[in-house]
Amino acid sequence: MKERKMIRLSQSIRECLPERNPSGHKGNFGKAFIYSGSFGSAGCAILAGRAAYRTGAGMVRISSPECNRIIIQTALPEALYDTGSFAGRMHILGKWSDVYLAGPGIGTDAEAISQLDALMNGSGSKPLVLDADALTIISSDAGRYLSDDLRRMTAEGRQIILTPHEGELHRLLKIVPDAPTDGDRLSLGMAVSEYFGCTVVAKGDVTYTITPGEDIVCNDDCGNSGMATAGSGDVLAGIITGLLAQGLDAHAAASRGVRIHALAGDRAAEAKCEHALMAGDIAEYIF
Repeated sequence: MKERKMIRLSQSIRECLPERNPSGHKGNFGKAFIYSGSFGSAGCAILAGRAAYRTGAGMVRISSPECNRIIIQTALPEALYDTGSFAGRMHILGKWSDVYLAGPGIGTDAEAISQLDALMNGSGSKPLVLDADALTIISSDAGRYLSDDLRRMTAEGRQIILTPHEGELHRLLKIVPDAPTDGDRLSLGMAVSEYFGCTVVAKGDVTYTITPGEDIVCNDDCGNSGMATAGSGDVLAGIITGLLAQGLDAHAAASRGVRIHALAGDRAAEAKCEHALMAGDIAEYIF
């Protein structure tokens, strides 16, 4: 078994981004399907979709309730809009999509659980990012059955990334047998990664990217307090999804995505100051 080390990335934003084929077209750079937003939460979908585009995804399709249609199509006209109800149509959407993101702002009610089930189990073996409310659903009594599906999928070789902050880590650990009840973010993230067999981005002032069998990537040399603001995690999830769409594997997409996010946050803070930084600024400073 490979001995795991703690490493740090040193690349710039542009060095973290995948190489572009100069003769490529939008279909070559990946099609990302994003299930995000509920009533009052259209911003989550916009932030994630914009970040996926800013990171290089060729096409983004956002699935969100009808009440968010005008908001999303006005704020992010580059994105395709899909009706918020896609259960029963995954066989069609699955032919279009290269990668999936689910969770930002979807809520945790019965409809959200049903939709998450449809997406997870109807999207074949393509890469999947689970963030925010998707993580809460998986760790809840009503949606916990999806945790078994998650373990089965990774055992079958599917690339899945979880992006929990510390509170979400603790909720996920309630599922894990003999899990630590306390400890630092690294040890908690390792327990979740080992149990589910997937990549875990343990978010915080120091963020760890943890994948079974791979070196642990620590991001502690960039990022700032201004990034502790609503929507920042949605941007990170979108960045990671954009990298996956372009063909990076889960560990590379997650670890590079964390660094891109932090470096862009530092650029935004330098331009605006940490107090004034908003999540949308992070996506705008990916260059």
